[in-house]
Amino acid sequence: MSDGTGSTHPRLRSSAIGDPVAFAEHIRARLQSEIPAYRGIATESLVPSIAGALESLIGATVGDRPLDEPELTRFREYGALRAEWGVSLDAMLRGWQIVVGETIERIGTSQDWATRPGAALISVLGSLLRASDAATVAYSSGHREAESQINRRLDNRRDEMVRALAEGSLPAGELRRRAQYIGLRLDGSYAAFRAITAEPEHTEWELRQRPGFRPPHGVVALLDGDVVGACDPRDAAPPPPGVYLGIGPECPLERMPHSLHIAGRVADTARLFGKPGRHTLIDLGVLPAVVGDSDIGAAVVARYITPIHTAEAGAILATVDAYLAAGLNASETGHRLYLHHNTVRYRLSRFEELTGASLKDPHVAQQVWWALRYRELDADGS
Repeated sequence: MSDGTGSTHPRLRSSAIGDPVAFAEHIRARLQSEIPAYRGIATESLVPSIAGALESLIGATVGDRPLDEPELTRFREYGALRAEWGVSLDAMLRGWQIVVGETIERIGTSQDWATRPGAALISVLGSLLRASDAATVAYSSGHREAESQINRRLDNRRDEMVRALAEGSLPAGELRRRAQYIGLRLDGSYAAFRAITAEPEHTEWELRQRPGFRPPHGVVALLDGDVVGACDPRDAAPPPPGVYLGIGPECPLERMPHSLHIAGRVADTARLFGKPGRHTLIDLGVLPAVVGDSDIGAAVVARYITPIHTAEAGAILATVDAYLAAGLNASETGHRLYLHHNTVRYRLSRFEELTGASLKDPHVAQQVWWALRYRELDADGS
């Protein structure tokens, strides 16, 4: 090894980078100037961390040796600390490039190397880069592990928050504190949602990718097998295919239990009637009432469906349903069903004959429509 005279195997002197604290301060300034993720971190926290990393890096380079286990542990802690600060892995890697680049420049321009041959400098920089590569592996591992732990904690807090919203079990002050912790806006308005889906984990992941469903605009969690939470009321994008997404009324956080109740009714109604997509209470009209009031449903079925006990019951009821949808226009009904208008009139007459009710009566027409919708639910085994 070199004794400082320019041997072919020279060692780096730790003094080559100058005052380590001043050097760490210089690097801190660059990090906060060039990488936004570092700007909110206090100098008194950031500088010692940089100085510690430089100490380990230079120590291994001076000794022309691999990083030892305590040094690797220090770098894992370096990565974990940045994850806790909210610095992403990409931002940390960019920051480490600055650290290594500044170190190389400081060594290459120091007086110690002014008269050394280029091969000597290359040898020392090779040792530095080997140590840097090992450090990168260690701090990346530390960052990923810490980030995973942070995400698990956040997932738990988010799930607890959504369950509390659904149950209305938290005092207003505690609700707002938890909302602030997961990044929701305390003064914002939200719409509750419930998504019924065959793939809840996948749907949860997809919704979390949307700006309107993640903080500060919303929160998504799994609750009792469904995907539940709060979202931006202005987010009108459809859900993934095959998902029944019910949206509740817009409200502040304190009113979320009511909004979640409505969202659940809407999602369940959409599922029962086979209407995937995004729906609000207004979109579905009175269908949620059809689902929710079985007494009325059973009564109108007994009054208007049960009497149609002939072999042509299916055709008669399908024609009546189309007639109601066509605004009580027999010609339009025939056009929609590809039937002659006499066939339409015959079937409508048979319905009125068997039930003793006139479809021209608006009150009767409403009840018949309700009976037909309830019959759909009964046919599905619901």
